[in-house]
Amino acid sequence: MAAVIDNATHPAFEKLRSHRIDTLNLDVEEYRHKKTGARHLHLAADNDENVFFVALRTFPMDSTGVAHVLEHTALCGSERYPVRDPFFMMIRRSLNTFMNAFTSSDWTAYPFASMNRKDFDNLLSVYLDSVFFSKLDPLDFAQEGHRLEFETPDDPSTDLVYKGVVYNEMKGAMSSATSQLWQNLSSHLFPTTTYHYNSGGEPDHIVDLSYDDLIRFYRHHYHPSNAIFATYGNIPAHEHHERFEELALKRFDK
Repeated sequence: MAAVIDNATHPAFEKLRSHRIDTLNLDVEEYRHKKTGARHLHLAADNDENVFFVALRTFPMDSTGVAHVLEHTALCGSERYPVRDPFFMMIRRSLNTFMNAFTSSDWTAYPFASMNRKDFDNLLSVYLDSVFFSKLDPLDFAQEGHRLEFETPDDPSTDLVYKGVVYNEMKGAMSSATSQLWQNLSSHLFPTTTYHYNSGGEPDHIVDLSYDDLIRFYRHHYHPSNAIFATYGNIPAHEHHERFEELALKRFDK
């Protein structure tokens, strides 16, 4: 069965090109948002499982894990959803077939998939608001990044130790020989670029990350002009564009 193609174009977007891939039974369509320059790649396919992700170019120039901590903290509440951890609430309550977020050496991505249109729209609203209008509360930064706690929380006579979701995660990740080998190799192969650093964060350097550093990184990188949207499935591209405009992009027109 052929992919469902809809040639309608939302007025806020311009269509750049399209390409048929017969072996995958889909059409690749590329669009650009006129006001912000955001790119959208739509894979039009006759499939009820619709997929979305927004990816941003993120280039950390140290090993404090700023991109990784930001990925976690951005999902802890936003302007429209000022509640504790809307991301994890949706994992438990939605009909998603996939939900996650990823930090790599030079990009950060927020993907999800669902076979239910209402659920897809709900997740899209949460994701777009979390990415572009995150509240980035200092307490969320302390939880996800790093903080000092008594070794025994209810005993102030015990030593102070570092805690934090990303801090603990990277202590585990960097304890493996392969991770140490790859990071040391990269640091010598790429002495002057972002690949020299550990984008996930080195535990000894994560504790140097400040809240102000996080905010500066967010304001510099998390903008539609630095973003690529991608969708797959049988929802037409112009319907995605309408939702992108309504939920996020038109708020950057001012």
